[in-house]
Amino acid sequence: MPLLYACVACNSVVLADHADVVGNFEAATLQILGRTDSSKQSRHTYTVKQYNYHVMTTDGFTFLAIAEKDFPMRISFAFLEKVKQRFFSGALPQRAANAKPYEFRRDFSPVLSSLILQHNKTRDIDGMSDLHGQVEDVKGVMNENIDKILQRGENLENLERKTSELHLNANRFQTKAVRLRRRMWWQNQKVVVSLVIIGIILAGIVALVICWQEGVFKKK
Repeated sequence: MPLLYACVACNSVVLADHADVVGNFEAATLQILGRTDSSKQSRHTYTVKQYNYHVMTTDGFTFLAIAEKDFPMRISFAFLEKVKQRFFSGALPQRAANAKPYEFRRDFSPVLSSLILQHNKTRDIDGMSDLHGQVEDVKGVMNENIDKILQRGENLENLERKTSELHLNANRFQTKAVRLRRRMWWQNQKVVVSLVIIGIILAGIVALVICWQEGVFKKK
């Protein structure tokens, strides 16, 4: 359950990286960098399948580490903190603004390799006790659960809003259906009345014709 991959990026440009195992880490890293705001100082973790993607950002730079899910978060972030210190201790940050992708591999990838090896050898590299590390891991899980609860709350609000919209649309449909039913009833009544009138007229005409043929209207 070790650290597997690490990189340093300026904005969304990867400057140097190192992988301890073969994997499609670069593609996943570019996706995460694309949605990471490196201008703010922050640290967070994404979980994708069996891997944790730990991210630390500051002053336009992003330090990223990929580890298996069982690897302690505290060690991963201690590793990133050490990478940040080593990176800012040299002249590379001043050259980063105009650097091309992976331009610093020769300068900094060996540093990443050495730090990954060092942090994979011990679980207490950050100088904290095991108890404190467990607390940090629990805090990470709690934060993830809180995010899920908040997201679930948003989903419930969306569901409630959609239900209200459906209820409103159903009421509108019912109102239109009643109006249409009334309109059709009046149209049917008009047709019936028209047929009755036509029938009366036709009956009158037939009666007049019969009376005329029988000589009812002839003078005696």
